[in-house]
Amino acid sequence: MMRIMRQAALSVGLLLLWSAAVLAAPVDMADMEMEFVDARGDTGYYVDMKSPDFKNDHEVTARVEIVCADKDRLYLYHIHFDRKKRTYQILDSVMAVYATKERVSGNARPTAVTPYAAGSPMEAVVEYIFSPQL
Repeated sequence: MMRIMRQAALSVGLLLLWSAAVLAAPVDMADMEMEFVDARGDTGYYVDMKSPDFKNDHEVTARVEIVCADKDRLYLYHIHFDRKKRTYQILDSVMAVYATKERVSGNARPTAVTPYAAGSPMEAVVEYIFSPQL
């Protein structure tokens, strides 16, 4: 029993050490091709056009960046969209300081599937991804 508790404590410690190192690392945007989609006030919406992975004619998974200039924050999301059902699901996310790209937090747990409204930034992102690029 004591051996199992020591191994569990060691595993938790290593996991915490690893997560601290991952959070401290800057967001690597070198392999991304961010394209501007929309803005609402001080918030801009971008899509990494190298990332769309089309499942069929109405489902796609892509990286989306939301920049909140007034807060010096960027949010990088990996999102699954269903254009037919008008829904999205965030699969994982990273929050970083915009100026330095230093990670502040992240979450690898998918959110619930959420509907998006007509005229919303998410709709603009989906339509941009599905539109033919010149």
